[in-house]
Amino acid sequence: MKDSTLKNILVNIRTLFTENIRRRINENTGRITKLEWATYGMTARFHYLNLLDYYARHKNKAELYKKELDYLSQFGDYCVFPYQPEIGLNHITSGVDVGAKLPFVVHKNKKLFFKEDTTENEARSTYNYYFQSERLLGDEANQNAPHQYQSPRIYVTEGDVVFDIGAAEGLFALDQIDKASHIVIVESDPAWMEPLKHTFAPYSNKVTIIQKFVSATDTETTISLGKLLSDFDYESAFIKMDIEGFELPSLTSAKSVLSQKSTKLSIATYHKQHDAEELKAIFDSLGYYSEFSDGYMLFHLYDTPEPPYFRHGIIRATNKKKP
Repeated sequence: MKDSTLKNILVNIRTLFTENIRRRINENTGRITKLEWATYGMTARFHYLNLLDYYARHKNKAELYKKELDYLSQFGDYCVFPYQPEIGLNHITSGVDVGAKLPFVVHKNKKLFFKEDTTENEARSTYNYYFQSERLLGDEANQNAPHQYQSPRIYVTEGDVVFDIGAAEGLFALDQIDKASHIVIVESDPAWMEPLKHTFAPYSNKVTIIQKFVSATDTETTISLGKLLSDFDYESAFIKMDIEGFELPSLTSAKSVLSQKSTKLSIATYHKQHDAEELKAIFDSLGYYSEFSDGYMLFHLYDTPEPPYFRHGIIRATNKKKP
């Protein structure tokens, strides 16, 4: 097939999807409808073909993402994490708590609970996926882990107040519970409230759970990042924030607080095309040291991907002096 013919096909497909396909969550069930999953699959395939076509026509740029492109070609489809998954966890202890009536897995000898409509096997699979593909917690030597929150330079230290914003099941918070002086969990989805309550029941004296959206404004259902940080007294904080594309306006609302307090941050940058450079610009203006996580991600739920398609997963930043 000639390049011009393939290009025309791709342009025609793109025309069919002029409106971005967004994830619409049913507020009552939190589940994506079958039609939306089918639409997601079609658009993912479209972006995959578009990406391969772009780099076939820009071979000099393809060298920058050789590892990712090699894996995608081998995988044969769109992949959020374009890397070979690591070996899964050898053993996962799990069960269903009789009193809570919720499934759980055991993380560092602590129960991590999941939603009521999650099966025990689904909880195990999700937990394993966090380690095998997302590599959320990782380690200091882990490479190609674009969703890893900490690094050898920027990490939770003893006595930090930890803000887990967009906590979901609260794995990151639970992983840091022994090290932190206090943990503030912010999650908007009401379906996570019961699991979070049971996960952190043994640590109620050092955990605050807030059911709100974090954004740039303060309303009955939202709280600005600036106000959230100002509501807690701390000498040093670690902020982990993954809030589905609202990271940029939320951070903008907190610039005055961030310029005053000793802070480390780990913020998702993959939701929208230009978040990475815009978030970095804010940290540069504040005089923060910043770094991106290793590797790249592919993502298309909230906007239409553009070249180079690959996005930084996390930006970490700090105004603390290097040890």
